[in-house]
Amino acid sequence: MTSAALGRSDCLRLLAGRTWGRVVFTHRALPAIRPITYTLVGDCLVLHAVSEGLERTLDGQIVAFEVDDGDPVAGTGWTVVVTGPARLGTRPADLARTGGRAPGDGEAMRTTDVTVTPGEIYGRRTD
Repeated sequence: MTSAALGRSDCLRLLAGRTWGRVVFTHRALPAIRPITYTLVGDCLVLHAVSEGLERTLDGQIVAFEVDDGDPVAGTGWTVVVTGPARLGTRPADLARTGGRAPGDGEAMRTTDVTVTPGEIYGRRTD
């Protein structure tokens, strides 16, 4: 069994092929992990279905986000990890539409979405 690092483009392709992963953040000075659905927009992650105040907890934090897949019988699989700042209500589509400004003047924004802008994207594949 061999393990190899994945390039950024492979990591983004794998992220684009999934809809849920795990967000890792700090809560009450302890590490916390929550499963969450997401969409990849460019190279940014837009986390969806944020509930129970999680969107406010994530806002402004540096978070990690992990997606993986594997075949335990064959011993193969992959994992991709993204780390970066999380921001409430700054979806890439909103930012593109408003020229990089947060929407205002009556423009609606789903505040249940949290955008993670990658600082690092890395992954590994095991064959």
